[in-house]
Amino acid sequence: MRGRPSLYTNYSKESAIFSNNTQKVWFAVVLLFAISLCFLASEYWILLLTTAFLYSVACWGLNIVSGFAGQINLAHGFFVGIGTYTSAIVGGIASTSVIGYELDMVIWLPLSGMIASLVGLIIAPITVRLKGLNLGLVTLALVFIGSHVFSNFKSVTGGAGLGRKVAKLKLFGVDLESGIAFGSYFLDKNEILYLISLTLCVLTGLGVKNLVRTRAGRAFSAIRDGDIAAEAIGINLFRYKSSAFALSSFFAGISGAMFFTVSGGVEPGTFSLLYSIIFVAIVVIGGAGTVLGPLFGSFFYTLFPAFILVALKTFEINEQALPLNMGQLERILFGLFIILFLIFEPRGLWGIWFRLRNYFKAWPFSY
Repeated sequence: MRGRPSLYTNYSKESAIFSNNTQKVWFAVVLLFAISLCFLASEYWILLLTTAFLYSVACWGLNIVSGFAGQINLAHGFFVGIGTYTSAIVGGIASTSVIGYELDMVIWLPLSGMIASLVGLIIAPITVRLKGLNLGLVTLALVFIGSHVFSNFKSVTGGAGLGRKVAKLKLFGVDLESGIAFGSYFLDKNEILYLISLTLCVLTGLGVKNLVRTRAGRAFSAIRDGDIAAEAIGINLFRYKSSAFALSSFFAGISGAMFFTVSGGVEPGTFSLLYSIIFVAIVVIGGAGTVLGPLFGSFFYTLFPAFILVALKTFEINEQALPLNMGQLERILFGLFIILFLIFEPRGLWGIWFRLRNYFKAWPFSY
């Protein structure tokens, strides 16, 4: 209604991806700003933002199964690893020790998600019959099984301590490893990866937002709030829990295919329990069960080291004078933030943003 944009008169408008013109304008502004950073930011910030976009894709996947459907998953890093090695096989270069077929990105990127999703579906019959601590232990076991397979399947992974190169950046037959020229402007590899990662992030975010308002999204929420009650009203637990694991694994595989294309190589030891816990921590800090939470959490985690460096320079503190190195300091502070968020703001960064948004929407009558 005119003058009352938050008053919905029908369900379709309330559940729309963008429920009013203000949201559409802000989305366009933020998207244009993100695109412009590709041409304005330094290489350091481009790499950080690229990593943040890919973490967002992975954490949106985890948020589907853990945040929306309420199923504990400690093996998300395992599915990221499946996507990584699928892309390395299909799009990577063969050598005397590893296999690779050097196929196009339009093949290896979606295939990475599909293979990870297929593995998720295979595991689903076991996981959907469990919940709580038992489910957490099963997914934890997957991490250790995956670590063993990755370390010993040398023709695929290169072996522990050695690793292998990942997929080549080739799109529609055009080799993008050395960059590409558009008239007088030249896009290097990092800028291309930035734009691809931004595209994946936007598409995934819109897809998750759309999922929440569908029948499947409402079924996930019902299962999270009470699976017995959900089954009593006719929701097929096996179907929707399996779907949640498959979707989660798909996004993990997609992000895994791109993650290590940025660095150029991957080692099996990367996909440890700690790697999976990082995704859980990001979702918790961002806000589990929300659409924007994984995005906020991913940017917080990725930019956190940069924030520390800026703080040290601002207060003129020498890194060498600290009793801890930068890596140790980052881990301790990040762990402290997890504890603080769990105690004081269970809804994470999304909860803070939600309160600030409502405060300014109601200003000057805010309390």
